[in-house]
Amino acid sequence: MKYKKPAHLSDPMRDFSQEELAGILSKQDTELDWHDFDCLFQGKLPAGTYEEVRYYIPIACSYIENQADACDFFEHFSIWIEDNSERLKEDDLLAPVVSAFRNLFRKATSSFLLEENGDHCLYPSGCNSVESLLDVLFRLSPAVPEFSPDALFAEMKENLSFVHAEWIVYISTEMDLLSPEWIRSVISASDYQKALDMLNENIDVIMDEEKLYAFWGKRI
Repeated sequence: MKYKKPAHLSDPMRDFSQEELAGILSKQDTELDWHDFDCLFQGKLPAGTYEEVRYYIPIACSYIENQADACDFFEHFSIWIEDNSERLKEDDLLAPVVSAFRNLFRKATSSFLLEENGDHCLYPSGCNSVESLLDVLFRLSPAVPEFSPDALFAEMKENLSFVHAEWIVYISTEMDLLSPEWIRSVISASDYQKALDMLNENIDVIMDEEKLYAFWGKRI
C-alpha cells in the first residue's frame, strides 16, 4: 500500500460521531462495508481530509468491482472524485477509480432480463442501478474527462455482446443520451445479425415502445 492507514479521521465538516469514525479505523481493510466507504467519501462531507482518506481509495476500488451494492455508493463517491480529481491524478489514483467504474458498469449490464413493474410495464432488471451510473457518468465527465461516456462505450464496443447491445438500445430510448447514428455504429460490431437487422429497420422509430418491445421479443 502506497499510503499509510490514517491514525485518525478529522471529520472536516463535523458530520460524524466519534464512535462512527473510531469504528471505521478499527476495522481491517477486508471488513469495510458500504456504510464505511460512504462515510469516508461522502461527497462534500467526507469523514477525513484527502490526505487521510486516500489510503482507502484502492480498497474502495476493489469493493466497487466486487460488491452488488457498489452502484449506490458511487453517487456520493463521484462528488468526492470531482472535487479531488487533480489530486487523484497527481497521486496516480484516478486511473484505478476509472477502471473500477468501468468494471462496475460492465457488471451492471452483464445480463438483460425483463421484469414487470406495478403498472404492468416491462423494464430490465437492474435498470435503476444502470441509470444511476449513467447519470453519474454524464454529470462527472465535463469536469473529469477520464469519465467520458465515449471512452466507456468505445471500450465496450471492442467486445460487445448482444446483452450490451440491448442495454444500449434501452439507454437510448429511456434516457435520450445516445444518437441513433451512434447506436448503429456500436451495435454493428455485434455478431447477432438477425437482431441487428431488425433493429436497423426500426432504429429511426425506436422511441415507439412497441418497436422496442418487438426488438426485445426477438432476442436470439
